[in-house]
Amino acid sequence: MASKAYLPNLPLVGEEGTWESISELIRRQILPKIEAVGDKLFQSDLRPLPLGAAVVPVVSENWSRPRQDGTPQFVYLVSGQGLMLVEGKMLALSSGQGFYLPKGTLYAPYLMLGKQILSCEWLWFKIHPFGVVVLRSRLTPKAHHQSAHFIVAERRLADLFSEWERERSQTDADLRVTKGLLMAFFGLLARSYPFLPAENTSVNNDLPLPLQNALTALHRAYNKPITLNQLAGYCGVTPEYLCRLFRRYLGITPWQYLERLRLRVAHYLLQETGLSVGDVAFLAGFNDLRHFQRLFKRAYGKTPNSVRSQKRVRRKPFLRVWD
Repeated sequence: MASKAYLPNLPLVGEEGTWESISELIRRQILPKIEAVGDKLFQSDLRPLPLGAAVVPVVSENWSRPRQDGTPQFVYLVSGQGLMLVEGKMLALSSGQGFYLPKGTLYAPYLMLGKQILSCEWLWFKIHPFGVVVLRSRLTPKAHHQSAHFIVAERRLADLFSEWERERSQTDADLRVTKGLLMAFFGLLARSYPFLPAENTSVNNDLPLPLQNALTALHRAYNKPITLNQLAGYCGVTPEYLCRLFRRYLGITPWQYLERLRLRVAHYLLQETGLSVGDVAFLAGFNDLRHFQRLFKRAYGKTPNSVRSQKRVRRKPFLRVWD
């Protein structure tokens, strides 16, 4: 029996993987569609699962098998034709359509019919009590790409979502209210800024171009698996030469630089979000929890749990949208 061929899971390091490109898509595509159709943007009919349909095999458990998330999320198809598995049925979306996945929905992100994998590009909006985590992904017959997770710690987004979910659950739900809440939710999200480990641009501009490109790629994909060969290929140099540039100008290796980026993100998340240490490690790009805990304590002199326990919730006032 032939082994299953898995698609590589690669970081999305071009301009399309930036927060600026995502917020622009929200403004230019999602908000006008909500203005036109309201909640219907995230409502589509599920179809019986066709014979021969299967989950697309990607080199990542999170993308290659059905799962249930502990948080609700919106999905939006930016381009192409998208197929998902939702509660044992098929969801088929065309460009410009979306869907709402309530908490606990059993789903798989990508389906293929037979051996046919459709090219598509998605936005994923996962709602947490602290705000929203946003991801952009692209599927082709040859590879799967994903951006970094953009963590928007804005509690008003969670409040708006909760109000939307509460209103739509009423038997006499007012579609004008649900539409207004969705407009406010995505409008605020487009104007918000995620936490990103900042680059020192004044220093970077004096660095050799391949090194500048490498730093840009690492900042855009800080929590994604990336090999030295991939990073060097993106910069147009050999891995050996890229390592020499890092040591000469920064005094560290590419992986030491990446490790520091991830630890800075983890420290922020522990202070601001209330996420579990395991979730923080995952979002920051660490696959081994114990390794993450050792590195964190070495860098900050405290355990992740101790930093998390010191978190103080600073709740912002609820944003009123119909006054």
